[in-house]
Amino acid sequence: MNDREQVQATSGPWVALFIASAFASAFLIFLVQPMVGKRIIPWFGGAPGTWMVCLAFYQVTLFLGYAYAHGLMQLARPSIQFCTHALLVVAALCALPVLPGPHWAPEGPSAPITSILAMMTASVALPFLTLAATGPLVQAWFARIFPGRSPYPLYAVSNAGSLLGLIGYPFLIEPNLSLRLTGTLWAFAFAATGLGVLACALLAFRRGADPRQTPGSRESRDAALMSPHILLWLALSGTAVVILMGVTNKLCIDIASVPFLWALPLAVYLLTFILCFGFERSYHRVPYLAAAAAILLVLDSETGWLRDAAHSLQGQIALYCLLLFAACMVMHGELHRLRPAPRSLTIYYLCISGGGALGGTFVGILAPTLFDGFHELPLGIGLAWLLALAAWRVDAKGWLRSGSPRWHWLLVGGLSALVLLHSGREAFGRDDSLLYQERNFFGLLRVSESGEPKQHRLFNGTTLHGVQFRDRPADRRLGTSYYGSATGIAAALDPGRDREARRVGLVGLGVGTLAVYGREGDLFRFYEVDPAVIRLAADDDFFSFLGESQAAIEIVPGDARLSLMAEYRTGDAPGFDVLVLDAFSSASIPVHLLTREAFQIYDAALDQKGVIAVHISNHHFEIWPLIARLGRELGMLTLRVRTAPAPRYQSQYAVWCFLSHDKAKIQALIATAAERAKTMKIPPPVFVIVRPDTPLPENVQIWTDDYSDLFGLLRW
Repeated sequence: MNDREQVQATSGPWVALFIASAFASAFLIFLVQPMVGKRIIPWFGGAPGTWMVCLAFYQVTLFLGYAYAHGLMQLARPSIQFCTHALLVVAALCALPVLPGPHWAPEGPSAPITSILAMMTASVALPFLTLAATGPLVQAWFARIFPGRSPYPLYAVSNAGSLLGLIGYPFLIEPNLSLRLTGTLWAFAFAATGLGVLACALLAFRRGADPRQTPGSRESRDAALMSPHILLWLALSGTAVVILMGVTNKLCIDIASVPFLWALPLAVYLLTFILCFGFERSYHRVPYLAAAAAILLVLDSETGWLRDAAHSLQGQIALYCLLLFAACMVMHGELHRLRPAPRSLTIYYLCISGGGALGGTFVGILAPTLFDGFHELPLGIGLAWLLALAAWRVDAKGWLRSGSPRWHWLLVGGLSALVLLHSGREAFGRDDSLLYQERNFFGLLRVSESGEPKQHRLFNGTTLHGVQFRDRPADRRLGTSYYGSATGIAAALDPGRDREARRVGLVGLGVGTLAVYGREGDLFRFYEVDPAVIRLAADDDFFSFLGESQAAIEIVPGDARLSLMAEYRTGDAPGFDVLVLDAFSSASIPVHLLTREAFQIYDAALDQKGVIAVHISNHHFEIWPLIARLGRELGMLTLRVRTAPAPRYQSQYAVWCFLSHDKAKIQALIATAAERAKTMKIPPPVFVIVRPDTPLPENVQIWTDDYSDLFGLLRW
């Protein structure tokens, strides 16, 4: 019995080795993605664009890993394959740890995309490329040793590992382990996986035949390279990634940029790979196309319970993930139908990863400069429909095969017109009230005009960031929305409360509404990470709060926490009387502004009797318990003021928290708030003051730069 026959006779342990290697490498690939994203996103203002650039980087690196695997299998002898890959594994071990160090944090305004790509290349590229190459290499080595068995189920196994990594991080790892410990454990697991993969390579070298010597193998590869299916492989995989990133963008901008909402769409995407490649009968064209169409109709609903369901937290997450599932089932199902013989699997996977790299680069790098809005999702849906038709056309049993009845084409043509019109309207349609729209790394900004009296509004995604009445000069100087005269912050910044000049710091500019509370002699210093917001707030054609304020206005560009830290280190501590944190009303929560270390910086920026005012109005997160715990950690008294909508005073529902070491300040604020409510005849149900002696929540763990769990604060 020769070596190969011995392997075939005792295939169980060897098959288990290949399965474990494929599973572990994929698990680590998709565990490192949210782990590294969580480390670097705070350095760029919590912007969802950070995760999009990360996804684009991962897709390109995945392609490079597959290209390496293809070249190694096609150009090198088995002995050279083993030695080359061993060198790569050793080099990747030397590049650890994958978590970028604090020296990569930007010290001021920078080009975020360039900075992110540079740090990812230095820290993550080599280990990620090594793991990315594992899937096709292990499958090719498996096919060499077991020529009678299909290697494609290993692809489903690797995707199952990826799915477990994604689900495990937000639900199990993030809430229980620090980021530093997670990175250390990941490094040990990477070393163990590298040894397993090298064992597979050694086994293929010693026990398998060299496919380059197999008659007909070159002809098979040449035929695959000439195959017209290659374009479909690229387009199908690329479109699936475009839809994945479009859905992720939608959820991160409208809900939160957190590991849970990065991982969930990616998990759905991987699930479709598992079903299509591991369970052939799970895919049928018509049901999934019909499901996608039905979901789009629900998302477009304008009235009734369907609209309410589509706009709720649970509804948005469920509907967009179901849309992603249906669309990717079609894309990946057609990819599986068009799979080649095992001899050409590295070319096949190279095309799949190449399509993903093209789709990721388009959404993460090019789209923010090409488009003024988030058009990728509707464009991806339209392209997916056209590709489904193309797959039908090349399928010998498809509805649109050569010789099919004419009515098939007429029906499909009518449906195509509807789908493409819908995609075009969603991508490029414009509301008549829109005055200006801009997309950048930090989100989607829109200025609209509406109402009588005339109002200008600034939105980031679907979140309102400020309103100004424009008809009369007196109206332009009114505090509005979350900052109206019937809110807690109006009581804290009441121009008539103190006669002394004040120094007020404000984290988050919006349209500069709080500048209306500035008096002559006051200093209002705004910290704003998004340069487009600074430009729009300072443009009198849109908003004039800054230009018409009586206070001296300063604007510090860049991340507020980094800017405050730089001021402290240079001995230029501002000594603010009030420091307003207004960065948490948006759907995208900047987690790095809610840690113990961040609040220590805020405390250092205050005058001894200063007050921290935190705006925590939020549709999706209950932030108050965390703020209360952080205040107690710093030895500060905490006051909460919740106000219902008061249209007579241009005030929306708002929740403000106030923290101070000075008991007299908190008591004075309580008295001022109560007096304002009485003077303005606002009843208690509208104006609620939660005093400092209220019991604080004990079930929320304090966040640090090394630990956070935003998922635990979600309002379900």
